[in-house]
Amino acid sequence: MDLLDPSIEHYVLHEKAWKFGGGDIFNPQGEKIGIMKRKLISMRAEIQLMNPDESLLCIINKKLLGVRPIYDVKTPDGELIGRGKKPVVAIRGSVDMYDPEDNMIYKAQGGITKWNFTITHPKDKKKVYAEIKKGDKWRDVFAPMFNFKDRYVIHVVDPNAPRLMLLAYAIIIDNVYHDK
Repeated sequence: MDLLDPSIEHYVLHEKAWKFGGGDIFNPQGEKIGIMKRKLISMRAEIQLMNPDESLLCIINKKLLGVRPIYDVKTPDGELIGRGKKPVVAIRGSVDMYDPEDNMIYKAQGGITKWNFTITHPKDKKKVYAEIKKGDKWRDVFAPMFNFKDRYVIHVVDPNAPRLMLLAYAIIIDNVYHDK
């Protein structure tokens, strides 16, 4: 099954211990449908998003200089297709997604704990594209010293939303708030 198959409504992103952002992506039936591969020695925190056959779909990497965390999403050829930015001031968890022309296309709003996020249209919060939930949040409270991997569930609410951008967005949110 292809990672971007439009019939997929739920994705489970499961980091592997000591992979620091790398891991596998599963469907609700537990079938591996994708891979997140992180370069361990990379100042730009590069993560490759791939199909199960390891065909590259996109590259996510952090910009080196900036007041706030900024992540680029690029095609395998290096073309910019999106950019995730943490707002300079955000009381609750928030990350904004922009298109290549720097127009805001999505807004991810989380709670104080930064575990769950709702991805909406930037001007209409009632237009929900997806929901991201941290699947192992209580482990962070009761066993933070053993916090070696994370698990996220993405529920695609809008079937027309581009899955590649939603998956990249979830990885960016994890990097901004949990993989420091």
